[in-house]
Amino acid sequence: MWRLSGAHEYSRCDVPNYAHEVDSIFAAYKEHPVVQLARQYPQESGIGYDAVASYGLHLTMTENGDIVLNDNFAEGGDASFDRWTERQKKDFLEPLNDFYRTSHFHDWYLRKKDFHAQVEEAFNAINEKVDYSWFSSYFGPQSGSSFRIVLSLLVGPNNYGCSARLKDGSNALSPVIGCCRLDENGEIFYNANAVLPIVIHEFCHHYCNPLNDQFWPLMGKSAEKVYKEREEQMRKSAYGSAQIMMNETFVRASVIRYMKTHYPQLDESALIKSEEEQGFILTQTLCNALKQYEQQRDKYATMTDFMPVYAQSINDFDLKEYLKQYKKEQKELAKMNATYKVNIKNGAKNVPSGLFHLVIKFSKPMTGGIALGYSQTGADFPTVKDYSWPDDRTLDAVFSLEPSHQYGFTVLGSYFTTKDGHTAGDTKEFNFTTSSANK
Repeated sequence: MWRLSGAHEYSRCDVPNYAHEVDSIFAAYKEHPVVQLARQYPQESGIGYDAVASYGLHLTMTENGDIVLNDNFAEGGDASFDRWTERQKKDFLEPLNDFYRTSHFHDWYLRKKDFHAQVEEAFNAINEKVDYSWFSSYFGPQSGSSFRIVLSLLVGPNNYGCSARLKDGSNALSPVIGCCRLDENGEIFYNANAVLPIVIHEFCHHYCNPLNDQFWPLMGKSAEKVYKEREEQMRKSAYGSAQIMMNETFVRASVIRYMKTHYPQLDESALIKSEEEQGFILTQTLCNALKQYEQQRDKYATMTDFMPVYAQSINDFDLKEYLKQYKKEQKELAKMNATYKVNIKNGAKNVPSGLFHLVIKFSKPMTGGIALGYSQTGADFPTVKDYSWPDDRTLDAVFSLEPSHQYGFTVLGSYFTTKDGHTAGDTKEFNFTTSSANK
């Protein structure tokens, strides 16, 4: 329903045939009352992203086939779900049930049974690698926590760390995982190197976020100063507050420690650097603190016991010194990084539809590959039919463009690698519209 509403975070499915089928079968219901609410609620109270997924996890079905809110969940036990007002939660149910019946959703869902089995089978190879015992041993035991991963193709590359507390005191950890795409043979594919850390990441949110909530008075002021320095970068990724930034940083540092513990050959410094480049500049500080925690478990039985030390590490962070060193390093790196030019301007209009060759010229020899990302505006990502490197300084990517359409993409400069081990530096965003079919 959120996809039908046009919400950009639910319009990024990386399995084209599946997305096309959804769009074509349910196109007649784009103006259904429940879809209209899906357009209204984000404007009214900012409901989107994880709040949508969380609402779905709070639904259940009666023996009569009616969709209702599950009353087994404890009140106030899911912050994402509670972004919905009580009125919105109830008002959504009636049109939701009508959509379910009139669109014959259940019949379509059953027809996709074999396809869903293929998706599950592809993901199982990753699920089998998850050390579920690590979470309670690392953060501290929790009574009755259950782990249930929800695979969702329509969230595209997004993932949501949904979890909720039940009335019996137990916790249901149900992260919603996207990241599904097709391999070169057109088969369902999850990249284990990329997706395994994401799974750990989403489960960690259940443990890290409440700890930050509980101990925020000990570190909030220091965190706010760091957030102010990286606010623009954080907001571009929908991290709209210092506490959300710290939840993400805590989780990312925890994932790095998980990966380093389970895969000692990994370069921890490279993992930390990657997070810092995304704006999470406290990652090194928290990784150092977590190493101290790991070495002193006789003193700190659980992460809760360690949180005052964790908070103090944030308070001790020398922001001025970090920024001084960061600017110096960036200046030196900029001299060694490649620059690049693109044969399209941001904001271009009347770009010819059909096959369009995006040409990126680099100032230094590159190692190949392609690194294009989504636009922050929510504009559709162009279909990439093919790409090649005519020479080691030129990337030629072939877009398939529809007429009278708005597209957007980013060139992920830091993911392009020069042959002497550097990158192409800055990420640049390009949004454009195509001409009508008769032009």
